[in-house]
Amino acid sequence: MNARVARAGWALGLWGRRVASSHGEPPPDAVDVAELLRDASSAEEGAQEAVARRPPARCSVLLFPGQGSQAVGMGGGLLGFPRVRQLYETAHRVLGYDLLELCLRGPQEDLDRTVHCQPAVFVASLAAVEKLHYLQPAVIENCVAAAGFSVGEFAALVFAGAMEFSEVLHMCSHSCPGLGWQSLPLPYHPLCWVIALHSHA
Repeated sequence: MNARVARAGWALGLWGRRVASSHGEPPPDAVDVAELLRDASSAEEGAQEAVARRPPARCSVLLFPGQGSQAVGMGGGLLGFPRVRQLYETAHRVLGYDLLELCLRGPQEDLDRTVHCQPAVFVASLAAVEKLHYLQPAVIENCVAAAGFSVGEFAALVFAGAMEFSEVLHMCSHSCPGLGWQSLPLPYHPLCWVIALHSHA
């Protein structure tokens, strides 16, 4: 018996004594809570066993890189794959500058600025997913988890469908407004995310 079932049983024991002492027997049409919990626990344990028995060769986990992995030329080898250029075109519209041009030709000093490297790493990460989906679709289909470091967390969220691509680009271009952190070269950046919520009322 796992700890969750044990805790449920203990709680049911207390509940039963309280009912017996204050209300007498339950009504004839009362739902048997203990039976419902047993059924739920059995189903949950069965699902966990099914997941545990899944062969590791049929599971994949995607880990997305973060700020600091940018380099001039990044993304150039991905442009031949479907939808990659569309990602960069969308980035151009949202950010207001040609991110692809900056990634391909630099200079490195500009690419290292937080306001540029965060969207650069983010878009390149999802462009790499497009390549992976084209060459090895089973890896994407069998993905059981996604995670990321720094701005890679947002790539993982977009991949998982929890956030929109354009939404994250907008956040990258407006993070820490007015504090000047976006414009600092990477070594001086405090490596934190601050999301300012502006009231439109």
